Amino acid sequence: MSEMLRFGGLASGLDTHQIVDDLMKAERIPLDKMQQDRQVLEWKQNAYRDVNLQMTKLRDSFRATGLGLQSTFLQKAVSSSNTGVATATAVGNAPNTSVQLQVQQLATATSWITPTGADDPGVNENVLDQRVKDWWGDGEGLEFVDGRATISLDVKRPGGEFETVSFHVNDNDTVAQVLTKMNRSDLGVNAYLDQSAAAGAVPQMIMTMTESGSGSAIRLAAEGEDGDPSTSANGRALLEAFGFGFGTEDPPQLETGAGQEGQNSRFSLNGHATERTTNNFTINGINYQLTGETVGNERVTITAQTDTDKIMEKIMSFVEEYNELVDTINGSLREERFRDYHPLSDEERRAMSEREVEMWEEKAMSGLLRRDPALSSALSGMRMSLYSSVQNEAAGMFKDLASIGLVSSSDYMDGGKIVLDTNSRTMPDGQRLNGEDRLRAAIESDPEGLYQLFMGSGETQAEDGVLRRLRGSLDTAIDRVTQRAGREGRTMHQFTLGREMMNMDDRISNFERRLQQVEQRYWNEFTALERAMAKANAQADQMFSLLGGGMM
Repeated sequence: MSEMLRFGGLASGLDTHQIVDDLMKAERIPLDKMQQDRQVLEWKQNAYRDVNLQMTKLRDSFRATGLGLQSTFLQKAVSSSNTGVATATAVGNAPNTSVQLQVQQLATATSWITPTGADDPGVNENVLDQRVKDWWGDGEGLEFVDGRATISLDVKRPGGEFETVSFHVNDNDTVAQVLTKMNRSDLGVNAYLDQSAAAGAVPQMIMTMTESGSGSAIRLAAEGEDGDPSTSANGRALLEAFGFGFGTEDPPQLETGAGQEGQNSRFSLNGHATERTTNNFTINGINYQLTGETVGNERVTITAQTDTDKIMEKIMSFVEEYNELVDTINGSLREERFRDYHPLSDEERRAMSEREVEMWEEKAMSGLLRRDPALSSALSGMRMSLYSSVQNEAAGMFKDLASIGLVSSSDYMDGGKIVLDTNSRTMPDGQRLNGEDRLRAAIESDPEGLYQLFMGSGETQAEDGVLRRLRGSLDTAIDRVTQRAGREGRTMHQFTLGREMMNMDDRISNFERRLQQVEQRYWNEFTALERAMAKANAQADQMFSLLGGGMM
């Protein structure tokens, strides 16, 4: 143990180092036992935390996702008989339904396009790189104040009223940058210069409302920003420079030119004629996306039905996760303990191959949580939560998991796993259904009642859904194991095993100090022996010399 450089046996001829090492091996036996016990505590902590992590994962799988959400049980499969005309998806609490859809007209957005012709030369194709202050002659164009011009226009969106929108440009901005600022402003337009590849084509400025529907318009602002008429004049100057024209209204309204007025979508649902400003809208929980128009008397059938397969998949996914946790806990509780296999010391580890060490430690770590009361209690609580009946009227005809085809495994060694019932039961309508068919029938007949069976809430625990009760049981089990083994972020003194390891560390430190003292005592004793031997040898040499033993 000591790092001091010592020389022994010079007088006695004894291998002092080996003798002291052998003596210290015997002295270190209690220390080795404490270090092994400390290692076992650490292994136990890791084993507890692995189980806790799996319990947390199961709990979180239905805390705010999966079966914990009402929307999981209300999923709909929506189909369209002609996806070229319309597609649809279910949103919210959509009912099972089937509707006949006819589309007379798709919604379009208002567009303004600069005209081309003898009197309309269009826009110079190189204008985008031109600085806006150089676009006009002296005394014309935008009015800049301290290098900045404010542009105000009144814009009317589909179904709305006119509102004044302003944006700012700098005198050093290029025309391309001005277009970018227009598009990013609250005007709600997308403007660009179309430089057609066709031979002899005249570049055109195109401006389109970002919202579809009829009624869109742009006009000169009556007063401009903060009552400043120059900002309205700036709006006119900019748009006219782009090649757009204004009507004779008061205030003047921007003419569409080669563009067109926007229009609403017009359609009939089950014979009821109506319209919307967009091609994407929601009616009665079904979101429709119109993509084309029907021909003649054509009718597109949109059908929404409970998506049994997806809901079934979610439920069975939970069952699989739960059963994996039961396997883990049962395995820990039943795992055989091999008490003859202790944690290896460094010296023992060096004497073995890697494979031998791996096999040894596998035995040494086996059964650390065998018959653990915390895990036994957790498993019992989970079973009680799942298989007790639910006394909640909101769950309808579903009173327990067995009523929807999920039962506890009849194999005792499974430890309460959930399985689909292989036996058939007579249903209220006279049908005899096995577990899988009962579950599918429950999903299709009353998905809301099924959600209440799993996640319903009541004033008493008996009224709570099975997963809400299971979540409470898991919370209790997780807290109990955490108190025993801690979790990431907790300090050692905050949980039982941590405090035991700290106590063991103190005992090991104290014992190591004692071993240093014992080793020093052994060396002191052998040093005294060496001195005595050296003195005896010196006396013998002197006597031998006096007796003339050294003379021929």
